[in-house]
Amino acid sequence: MTFAQIVIAFLIVYLCAYALINRVCQCIEHCATARAYSRFRENGVLVKMDDVKAGIKKSNKEKENVKEIK
Repeated sequence: MTFAQIVIAFLIVYLCAYALINRVCQCIEHCATARAYSRFRENGVLVKMDDVKAGIKKSNKEKENVKEIK
């Protein structure tokens, strides 16, 4: 194998691994949003999915700020 073939093979493997990890992360985020949305609906609160996503992001930022203070 030549150096160019090794570099191309490495790039292909890297892109495949990146795409797989990105897909898994998106799935985890979507599942968390769906769970939060269902909890709101169970409690009788009508909200939009965008509001739930914003609330999750805000909650995560607050948790990060608390960790930094400690």
